[in-house]
Amino acid sequence: MVKQTILPIWSLLFGIVIITMAGGLQGSLIGIRASLEEFDTTMTGFIMSGYYVGFILGAMLVPKWVKEVGHIRVFAAVASLASITILMQSIVIDPLFWTLMRTGTGLCYAGLFIVTESWLNDISSNETRGRLFSIYMIVLWGGSILGQMLLNIASPSGYDLFILTSVLISFALVPLLLVRTPSPTIEVPEKLDMANLIKTAPLGVTGVTLAGVVTGAVLGLGAVYAQSIGMNIGEISLFLGASYIGGLLLQWPIGRLSDIQDRRVTILLVSIIASVTAFVVPFGMFMENHYFMLLGMFLIGAFSFPLYSLSASHVNDQLRPEQILSASSGLILLNGIGGASGPIIGALAMDFLDVNALFWFVALVNILVAMVAVYRINYQPAMVIEDQGDQVPVALGVSPVVTAEMLVEADSTIDVEEEVTEVEIKL
Repeated sequence: MVKQTILPIWSLLFGIVIITMAGGLQGSLIGIRASLEEFDTTMTGFIMSGYYVGFILGAMLVPKWVKEVGHIRVFAAVASLASITILMQSIVIDPLFWTLMRTGTGLCYAGLFIVTESWLNDISSNETRGRLFSIYMIVLWGGSILGQMLLNIASPSGYDLFILTSVLISFALVPLLLVRTPSPTIEVPEKLDMANLIKTAPLGVTGVTLAGVVTGAVLGLGAVYAQSIGMNIGEISLFLGASYIGGLLLQWPIGRLSDIQDRRVTILLVSIIASVTAFVVPFGMFMENHYFMLLGMFLIGAFSFPLYSLSASHVNDQLRPEQILSASSGLILLNGIGGASGPIIGALAMDFLDVNALFWFVALVNILVAMVAVYRINYQPAMVIEDQGDQVPVALGVSPVVTAEMLVEADSTIDVEEEVTEVEIKL
């Protein structure tokens, strides 16, 4: 009995580690290879934004596909397509083609996450779901960090890393398709009117959107920046990995802080610190000190990446229980729009101003969040701390499935079984 309970969970988590490793490797590899192929920075920004466009499309389309043909067929199909898109980028070296393939990758990864997360949700109980999702968050961050380290295995100028990414995605199929569990349910929350969502939680909506802008710019163009200032592959992998480590280590402490005080104050403090620390990387470059630059990326991850979780939790605080699942799809859409625009705007700044303009842009975006937070703190009375839900520790790149589940978990007033029964689609 114990084996039947534990084996499916760890098989799924192992498969998710492999998927996120491949995703982390691919994102950095595409950025580095684009620089080696002498694509201009703006075009590279469009390429990297394609992932977020595809992720939005996948979040909308994949649940419908699952309803039509089942989770196993959809998972196998999108995994195969994800393997194909990365291999095709090693064969056809063209920026427009790469943008299309990157969009396809985003769509496929949305499918991979939706199916695996719904499966994970299905084999967990109401008592274990919160702890299991916390482990899942750590697994996502850890897989992304390991993916950066894989850059050192071979030269990005050849085919090897593209093939390795394809192999990893295909290998992730094995443990997931061999798991014996009942068919999972996939939740498709109805869309909450965007105007009402913005009116209800303007700070949260702003934070979710601009968090996507920052993460899209940093993760989409970080490798391009590092390549342009002469870092070697080992240094680039550490440079990008430092941001993931920062986000992993400080997301939970910052979240706990937001639970014991007005969450808007935490958003204000974090965004101010994030805007200041964004200048550490350019300062390290000026000093020609790579260790200082690593510290800068660590601090960007530590204070910029948690903004999505803080903002999503703030939105959750303002909604009625029956609105939470519905709002999650809106948050994913807004974050995806931010993620798609971040690399484009950041690349334009790098092209027309200076390579360090990427981090000036990150600082500016965080200042905008701080300004909105100041306005809302002065405009609206603080919520009673006891009425706030728990902070939602959401990692980068999750689908609406896990976002919705964790929003529900954060609100202790919700009868989870009753809510899920109303919105789930039986496959």
